[in-house]
Amino acid sequence: MSKLLSLSPAQLTAAGAAGHAGAEVMLERFDADPLSGELCEFDENGLRLVIHDHRSGERSEVSFEQVRVLSFAQDFHAAPGAAAGKGEARTYHVEFRDGGLRHGLCREVRLDAHGLHLLECGEDGGLHRLWLPLAAIERYRIGGMEGHGQPAAGGADSPTAPVRLDRPVRDPDQLSRLLSAHSYFLTGARQRRRPNDAPRADESPAELAVRLGVPFVDLKQFRIDESVLRLLSETVVREHCVFPLMVFRDHLVVAMENPADIELIKLLHFVSGMSVEGCVAERGAIQHAVDTWYGAREDNAALHDLEVQGSQDGGREMSLHEIERMGKEKPVVRMVNHILTDAIHRNASDIHIRPGEDEVALLFRQDGSLVPIRRFNKALLAAVVARIKIIGRMNIAERRLPQDGRARMIEGDAIVDMRISIIPTVNGESVVIRLLNVQTGLRSISELGFNSRDAERFVDLLHKSYGMLLVTGPTGSGKSTTLYAALQEVRKQNVNIITVEDPVEYHIDGIEQIQVNTAPGFTFARALRNILRHDPDVIMVGEIRDQETAKIAVESALTGHLVLSTLHTNDAPTTVMRLIEMGVESFLVKSSLLGVLAQRLVRINCPHCIEPEPVDATMRRFLGVGEDEVFHHGAGCEACNHTGFHGRMAVYELLAMTPELREILRPDVSADEVRERARAEGMVALTENALKLAREGRISLAEVYRVRLE
Repeated sequence: MSKLLSLSPAQLTAAGAAGHAGAEVMLERFDADPLSGELCEFDENGLRLVIHDHRSGERSEVSFEQVRVLSFAQDFHAAPGAAAGKGEARTYHVEFRDGGLRHGLCREVRLDAHGLHLLECGEDGGLHRLWLPLAAIERYRIGGMEGHGQPAAGGADSPTAPVRLDRPVRDPDQLSRLLSAHSYFLTGARQRRRPNDAPRADESPAELAVRLGVPFVDLKQFRIDESVLRLLSETVVREHCVFPLMVFRDHLVVAMENPADIELIKLLHFVSGMSVEGCVAERGAIQHAVDTWYGAREDNAALHDLEVQGSQDGGREMSLHEIERMGKEKPVVRMVNHILTDAIHRNASDIHIRPGEDEVALLFRQDGSLVPIRRFNKALLAAVVARIKIIGRMNIAERRLPQDGRARMIEGDAIVDMRISIIPTVNGESVVIRLLNVQTGLRSISELGFNSRDAERFVDLLHKSYGMLLVTGPTGSGKSTTLYAALQEVRKQNVNIITVEDPVEYHIDGIEQIQVNTAPGFTFARALRNILRHDPDVIMVGEIRDQETAKIAVESALTGHLVLSTLHTNDAPTTVMRLIEMGVESFLVKSSLLGVLAQRLVRINCPHCIEPEPVDATMRRFLGVGEDEVFHHGAGCEACNHTGFHGRMAVYELLAMTPELREILRPDVSADEVRERARAEGMVALTENALKLAREGRISLAEVYRVRLE
């Protein structure tokens, strides 16, 4: 049973949580349910605690990294003569690393190497003991004391205190202090590592750093010493995904994915001629650093010469030979390759090369937002465009008409298809490259963002033997991603699947995919007529654009085929009316349509810079939310390129046809009538789904307002 705790605030400064084994506690965790039980162990050396869970009757071991707040159940009662009731209460404010907040009043606080110990003032007048691990805290403010989740005096950077290896190092001086504090790091600890020290599938780089006892480096903000780059060649760093950081005590310190890779360490030692020590860094950050720093110095001079040459030519029209020669110059080739690899590493969906009057702007579309990357001299535009035309197998000589091209690029483990569009403008040729990453672009149904109920309904519709399922929304709303996820699910049934697309975005094994070609008259309608004689079970039509395609699709759905397609409508109920308006008889729609999924893409708040969102009163009124409701948005930081967003997800409304809905379908039925009946049958409107995400803090209210349908 729990022990009776009777401590004064003064005693708090002399006792840590480790001294209260046996106390009744409530444990709040990241990404897991709370635990309530008896504190059995508080292991400061092993950075873990053990709780006897009253519900399961079992002991649960929890690392400090998983703990948000540890609360002691009993109030603290002041001992006679103690100052518990006399001390001045101070406001405390804590921001956790996942964006969560906690604030209140406390009378005493102690900061040690592992966390904050607080006596919180309860509404009942009692003092409640809290322990908040530093690993959970992003920043805190208690009275006049402020911090960023690490001890101030005698803390993380002190050789006598535990060193925080999982905190990202952003400064060479800080890295030197960490290496000095961990003297064993340079005394053969590497040789004691075993093969099981390799990164685990579910392990983050920060967790790997802690387990191996090496620093975790943030290369995006680390100050690079260019003199160290010469110690490793570009070929070596690219092939093995490493990056030299500094020389420390005759050791070359290198950022790498797995510092426990002994063979790689030996190779780097052989190449550099120095003893090598590894630090942990994220793979994407290493690749970006290599792209940014290697090759830049020698290319800059050559690019400058090309710029000068182009500027001296002035407005003279360059010959085809000159353009082709410039497009094959090594600095231009490397520059274009760097643009492509940088976009892939940043998970950009599009690359924009936009010519202006004097300069050319390079922009990446990331998470739906256009992010300016850099500007370069307009004298290089012709060479850059020529190189892109060579990659896309386009006509270099043609500069007056739009051109489209395709290419494929392999970068590391990523296979990326590129769709290239070049259009002549008054300032020169404008380029947009759509990047389709085969690995990340193809998703399963579970990754689309459905709730469990709608996921079951959607999968059930896909397992019908015949009928038509439509996905609707404007351009860029993720319709193709949803259709490909549906095909992945249908493919499990071992059926013959044929698609008709314009263009074919992702190539999937086991599915016959047809590319529409309008020039010789090979349209969606004509392709549909032919593939019906090819014994398909499932047909995917990229888009229903006209009456002929719509009628053939409906007839196919009625003759024993499952038809998947898209349609450009605003919401699910109006899709039914759109089919009737396109000339499909209402009784055919009633018999063939299985359901409609209307969706939009919303940008997810960046978890690193989330903060309360200032909301306009007009927005609240239109969305029907109260004045007292608090919403959050991303303020913008380095992690999200100052956009405030990190990733996108779909919000949707799923209309599944029921006997009651089919009953009301007639030529004169209105969209409002279909909507009311669909909601009565269980359809949750898209705006309501988006608002639910905003209340959970995953997206901003401004995103809801942007994609709202009513």
